Amino acid sequence: VIQVPLKMFAVAGGALAIGIGFGSQNIVNNFISGLILLLERPVRVGDAIQLEDVTGVVRAIGARSTRVVTGENIEIVVPNSMLLQNVVRNWTLSDDEVRSDVGVGVAYGSPVDTVRELLLKAAAEQERVLKEPPPEVLFEDFGDNALGFRLYFWLRMRRPFDRQRVQSDLRFTVDRLFRESSIVIAFPQRDVHLDSARPLEVRMVSEKG
Repeated sequence: VIQVPLKMFAVAGGALAIGIGFGSQNIVNNFISGLILLLERPVRVGDAIQLEDVTGVVRAIGARSTRVVTGENIEIVVPNSMLLQNVVRNWTLSDDEVRSDVGVGVAYGSPVDTVRELLLKAAAEQERVLKEPPPEVLFEDFGDNALGFRLYFWLRMRRPFDRQRVQSDLRFTVDRLFRESSIVIAFPQRDVHLDSARPLEVRMVSEKG
């Protein structure tokens, strides 16, 4: 009636349909991903996970997204498709027992057998370090500035911060035991060799105001 070509409506309708299609693609993708998560359960409520730079505990899994609570009590909303398309480190999927480690370097000349005994003693003093599998100490390397040792141990991990807390407690204990046994924890150092083929020239420089 108003002389508007029907072809214009067809073009506008097609563009609108394409826009809606692209807009709903992510929604459908996340919805299907949510169904897969609920069926296969690679991630469950209460699991401690790490996704890229997000580490926390899964609080809820919805139809479109999953809520993860970090150690700072910040809730992160993660699209469900990211949990299937990216590498997710699930610390507690099938078992909450995880292995961790603490490294330390001691000065050259230290009694290595004593160092090993003290590291195992430090692990034995920690209640959260499991007795089975037993802790183990490896003499890793003759470093530039230190003899490198690493204590491996197992713990039950409910939250990602549990591992860091046990590592910190072990470092406090190792430092105390080493000081009691006069074991020196090494620090970076360099040897300076002077050319003594000729006398060193010393100059006194004064500042004039």
